[in-house]
Amino acid sequence: MATYKIDGIGTRGFGTNNTANQNDPVKIVRLYASTTLAQGDAVCLDFTVSTNGLGNNVTKAAVGASATKQCIGIAAEAVTVSGTNYQLVDIQVQGLCSFADIDNGDDAPGDLLAAGATAGRLTLDVVAALPVAILVTEGTPGDKDTVVYLLNPANL
Repeated sequence: MATYKIDGIGTRGFGTNNTANQNDPVKIVRLYASTTLAQGDAVCLDFTVSTNGLGNNVTKAAVGASATKQCIGIAAEAVTVSGTNYQLVDIQVQGLCSFADIDNGDDAPGDLLAAGATAGRLTLDVVAALPVAILVTEGTPGDKDTVVYLLNPANL
């Protein structure tokens, strides 16, 4: 299964003619979930599963284990996985994302974010991992309402 990208451009009102195109890049990749995911969960590549080829599976990202600390994006949809019946899921890896989840409520706009202590959430990038996002607007931990700009650290 190959990884693919979906790019977009949006037309927005601008000035008096309302016809300006402004680039609004959002990249989505489709990978296999090796665990049940909710929309807004931070995910990492799951190299412990090779059923669909190494690098084609994702699981919830979390610090504490080398295998899960490098977050690559945010689940754009919910998916239920039972046993080894892995399911395809859309993962947003770049652009403005309005449904991310965070570990705590004391971060500031512009902070670099990475995998948090709670699986599937983001927090300040203080571990030996590349940041996955820049905080735009902080939401409430657990509500999946934080706005971030995803950086595509795995260059998918």
